[in-house]
Amino acid sequence: MHLDHIVHFVTAPPETMKTEADSAGFKSVLGGKHAQWGTANTLSFLASSYIEWLSLMDVSVAERADHPLTQLLLHDRPNGPGFGTICLRPESIKDVWQKFQRKGIATTKVLDASRETPAGDVLRWKMLFVLEEPTDQLPLPFFIEWEQTQVEKYKDLNAEGQLPEHVEKLHVQQLVLSTEDPKATVKKWAELFDAKTEGNEVILDNTRLHFVSSEGGPCRLQRVDIAGTGTHNTIEIEGGTYTFLP
Repeated sequence: MHLDHIVHFVTAPPETMKTEADSAGFKSVLGGKHAQWGTANTLSFLASSYIEWLSLMDVSVAERADHPLTQLLLHDRPNGPGFGTICLRPESIKDVWQKFQRKGIATTKVLDASRETPAGDVLRWKMLFVLEEPTDQLPLPFFIEWEQTQVEKYKDLNAEGQLPEHVEKLHVQQLVLSTEDPKATVKKWAELFDAKTEGNEVILDNTRLHFVSSEGGPCRLQRVDIAGTGTHNTIEIEGGTYTFLP
């Protein structure tokens, strides 16, 4: 199981968010619009994952959309911008769905999704969400399976000039997430994702999920550590904390 991307809810529209992300040290590109959900995104790609800066563009459309991620965005909106959730990339999203069905875990069906890029291309993927009401508790990740393979996707992104230089060196070393009971969360997530554990960490194929006790406020992703940047500093952007590591 791989980390596919981090969802960071932002208040800035995509064009402004691109400027903010670039100024903070990311190479970012305009993603596209999700017309059916009332959202749009800006993207910053890393070696095997990426950051999705998700903007709310049309509240009325979002409120009518029967979509778990949009519902979480609306729930978190009064708290201001900040990390929303994370998305994992399994080998087969159908296998994940079948496993959850066997365990009696309620999920959406496997959802077909798409968005139009600024260039007019249509990207397609499949998603799966565990059915849970948006609350201040730590949400479970959702799952994605792209129409393209990861190799094909990055080949196209490179040809379009959307990848930073030396992208292969840039990886999410660790995600720090807050929860009311780190040990219980590690056990639950490890069982659901067939992942190994070390202490309060769940080990994915391309990063570590480190759980800490909540100190008040919503339980969410707290910090993203990105290695391979050649620098060592911490930045705050749109309510989220990023640590750049050499």
